[in-house]
Amino acid sequence: MNKLNYIPMNRIIYILALLIFTACGDGPNIPDDVKWEIIKEEPNKALGNDNVEVKLNKKIDEKILKEIALEIHKDRKQYEKLWISYYIPNMTNGIAWATTHFTPDLEVEIIGSTEIEDQETSKTSDIEGEIIGKWRSEKSLMGATLILYKNPEGILMMRTAFKDGGIMIREVLESTQERKSKYQDDNEHGEYYILESNGNLGMYGNDGKFDEAVKIE
Repeated sequence: MNKLNYIPMNRIIYILALLIFTACGDGPNIPDDVKWEIIKEEPNKALGNDNVEVKLNKKIDEKILKEIALEIHKDRKQYEKLWISYYIPNMTNGIAWATTHFTPDLEVEIIGSTEIEDQETSKTSDIEGEIIGKWRSEKSLMGATLILYKNPEGILMMRTAFKDGGIMIREVLESTQERKSKYQDDNEHGEYYILESNGNLGMYGNDGKFDEAVKIE
């Protein structure tokens, strides 16, 4: 055996463990059930800034966001400004669910809804009538919950519950478009909903589909 090329087995195990840790990027204060990965990065050394996009496996609180931000920042301290945007499942572009920006101090902001806010907006205890479906729009409505129901008079209603506690209720008319159920209210923007084949609620306007609210229980 060539001794110059020999690497002890314990050294190999150490290197592999280090590589796995670096790839996962999980810091000591990040729970095991929280998974994240960098999906896009645009550094600009000339201007001293860097844009990073991160995909999360679920919604997390500000404390964990801060830990992930610090983990990302530790290898990018050469940038005076580091902008980090976070996206959750079913949300891959547009407005980020949350951001952690170093400019240079760290600022953490959750733009969309939190799990606690989701629990509140999805409640139906105050709705009288038959619940037909519930969906959540993470993209265009920042985590608002849409609830389609039929009131005691048999009229279809769409209730949109926002994370700040605001509620909008409108009567909707049901029709069929390309063998799919279409729901439309009297909004002045020409927007309407299509019940997609996957159970989600497509959101359409004059320029076509702009969002798809995900079905929830």
